[in-house]
Amino acid sequence: MSNEILGPPEFVSSSSIRAYCERAREKFRPLYSELHVSAEELEAALRYVKSTDPKLGGLDSRVRAKLVSRQLKQAAAAVEVASKSSVATYMAFLKHFNPEVAAARKRGAGRRFEFDE
Repeated sequence: MSNEILGPPEFVSSSSIRAYCERAREKFRPLYSELHVSAEELEAALRYVKSTDPKLGGLDSRVRAKLVSRQLKQAAAAVEVASKSSVATYMAFLKHFNPEVAAARKRGAGRRFEFDE
């Protein structure tokens, strides 16, 4: 049984590279949203914690809430970069292997639909 979250990395064709990168993006996108929203919720919840020093008027709670939630925001930003990089991987493949991809597309242009049943 495979333990890979994105499935086995079988890079045997351009479509398998594209499929792997799309699976990565599909996994990262909801994770980014979840982390980003959670960071906002955490900051909102901690912002209104009663301060132990009444002279500051609750300002210290707001600052501390931002400091704590910043960690989740950074995690969300890291996942966003991973998502962008998975898309960039396939785009870089197309850019750097364009002659081979174009030749393969040209070979397949003359194919006709086949009824195989």
